[in-house]
Amino acid sequence: MSDIDPLSQITSAISQVLAENGELRESLADVKMMLDADNQGWEPFGRYLSGDNLEGFDLDELKEVSARLRRYTTGNALMRRGCSLHTGYVFSNGFFVEGTETPQGSGRPSALRKMFTRRVNQESMFSSAAQAELQKARYTDGMILLLCDTSKGLVRRIPLAEISAVRVDEEYGEDVIAYQREWRSGDKTVRRWYMTDRFEGKRPAAYGTGSDRVPVDQSLTLVDGRFNRAVGFVLGVPDSIAAAVYVTAYDQILQYGRIVDESLSRILWKVVNKTKQGVQSSAVKMSGFDGHGGTASLVEGQDIQALGGSRANFNFSNARPVAAMAATSLDLSNVDFLADSSAAGSSYGAGNLLTTGVRNAMKQKQNEWVDVFHRVFETLGLGRPRMFFQKMEDVEPYRAAQALTLLAPTLHDEEYRMKSLDILDIVGNSDDIPDTLKNRGVDANASANAGVQQAAPDQGKSSGVGPGGGQGANDLRSDTLSSSEALR
Repeated sequence: MSDIDPLSQITSAISQVLAENGELRESLADVKMMLDADNQGWEPFGRYLSGDNLEGFDLDELKEVSARLRRYTTGNALMRRGCSLHTGYVFSNGFFVEGTETPQGSGRPSALRKMFTRRVNQESMFSSAAQAELQKARYTDGMILLLCDTSKGLVRRIPLAEISAVRVDEEYGEDVIAYQREWRSGDKTVRRWYMTDRFEGKRPAAYGTGSDRVPVDQSLTLVDGRFNRAVGFVLGVPDSIAAAVYVTAYDQILQYGRIVDESLSRILWKVVNKTKQGVQSSAVKMSGFDGHGGTASLVEGQDIQALGGSRANFNFSNARPVAAMAATSLDLSNVDFLADSSAAGSSYGAGNLLTTGVRNAMKQKQNEWVDVFHRVFETLGLGRPRMFFQKMEDVEPYRAAQALTLLAPTLHDEEYRMKSLDILDIVGNSDDIPDTLKNRGVDANASANAGVQQAAPDQGKSSGVGPGGGQGANDLRSDTLSSSEALR
């Protein structure tokens, strides 16, 4: 006979069941509370969006938000994904600054080329890693601070955490004319004021009074990028702050759903007894069972039933609308944001489509970066060189070749060959013109009909209307215009 007290076994079994049910109840209650906008779980970011600060963040608030968002973006999958997508859309295809290309022959590089190739400037602005870091600063800080040394042609970045004060124009409160930087140098703290590129006139020697006077650096100029501002805002607003609220909610739904699944998965069988004595007997027997399988020996009136699988799972797809709110806050599609084709109904076309809204939002970000870079160039005395970003989407090689053929009469041989090499992704000399290309304009009739001889643009693609459905496509014109029509 066992030395274990049956009453103790019953008490232990009942306590275990009550504890598991209590955990489940608390988890479900937390899910409900999480959906309430007043819940404290929203406070870290939600309280900054409540409208209390109608003129934007003050410096302390922005630094606090930045510190939270930096940690969140580093450790949270969706926040990191949003930042990576922004960087990819804005910078992945690169940009071109006219005047920074390698000089031909033995010519000396221009001042713009020298500035562009400096190691410090590459690490601060122009390298791929630097561009990703700048975009991440915009994503988490809403601010970019670029310190320009006009005598040396160097640009260095200052983190928002080192900014301890801001001065604005006395008449126009939106215009920041100086930032105070505070940092550790060895065993001492150093403070300096840097005037911005929008300040005009003679620089003061210092700001402050008495022992609190802080000198103004006379040789350095600060260019600030302040993003997502409304009229009247002094400082920028992080790209990701609105999304952080919904990402937090989405993460909590997933975590609580996991707890629900885990809790329900522990209860696989239901024992039915018709008497109180049978309930106590089952509790004692079940409390000592920790294996799998086995055989049940039942008395009359006792039954064991398996719980249905549909009752033992949490529907995680219900959390997708919350993720969609986060994606919307970041100007992204839910398909890209979640890396989940089912968010587009498993449609290949929808999953790979860069919508007009997303494209325009990212173009706006590109234009804002061009403005910041132009201010840096101007501050360094290099003017405003022509600068543009490459297209976000690559045209299919077939369609690019078709467009090149159609536009052939407008291109020189060198231009035609250069674009052809680019489409084929071949390293070659665009000045080395083959005879076939040189003679492309000899037969005028052949040139005129070159576009007509090309296959239809929808060849090899399903049009959704069956064979012959694409014959009405008018990508290639087969009709001709009179000379007066062509001239008009």
